[in-house]
Amino acid sequence: MKAQKEKGLIRYYGFSFHADPALLEELLTAHPDVDFIQLQLNYADWDNPGVASRECYEIARAHGVSITVMEPVKGGALANPADKVQRIFKAANPDASFASWAIRYVAGMDGVITVLSGMSNIAQMNDNLSYMKNFAPLTADEQAVIRKAQEALQEDKSIACTACHYCTDGCPVRIPIPEIFAVKNDQDRSKRWDGGKLYYHVVTATNGKASDCVECGQCESSCPQHLPIISLLKECVSME
Repeated sequence: MKAQKEKGLIRYYGFSFHADPALLEELLTAHPDVDFIQLQLNYADWDNPGVASRECYEIARAHGVSITVMEPVKGGALANPADKVQRIFKAANPDASFASWAIRYVAGMDGVITVLSGMSNIAQMNDNLSYMKNFAPLTADEQAVIRKAQEALQEDKSIACTACHYCTDGCPVRIPIPEIFAVKNDQDRSKRWDGGKLYYHVVTATNGKASDCVECGQCESSCPQHLPIISLLKECVSME
């Protein structure tokens, strides 16, 4: 990349980062000419020790490196957050989409040059344009609303899987991990719901079950949310 930059073929170069803050500090210290870095930043992961959004952001800014944001809506999870979070946002502004809170939260941060929102249809694109065309950072009052949402999320004990399926590609026993976690979350949210085992058997009918896990660790090493998948699968065995 440095050679291509010297030739004038590229103007800026950077990299996408998915590891811990200590490695980021090491990399940016060793390569002070890096122009930008892509980080997973969102209000749900800001103080999440597995993702360490805040620490990685602060390290990048300390090195003067610009930031491109990935997962601002956490794989779509923050476009349809927990009920308590939805009530907080609706009380503050009933006309604002849940995704708009998440995207504006990161778009207004110092040093952020691009936010990758992950739109998947025209309606989402139009929603993004409605508040990004004439962008305004969150006000102090809106930042306070975000803090309330963060507090509410800390009370949510559901499995924070975004169904990206990175974990399933190399699973030797073909366990549909995101689908199993989705069933477990539904069951935990509705304690009297009796469809858990039925849906569990549907998603595992032609694939591996949670109890088939051989604990190879491939899933955990590929999970962008850094979930303890092996132990979580053990919790799901009760649905078999």
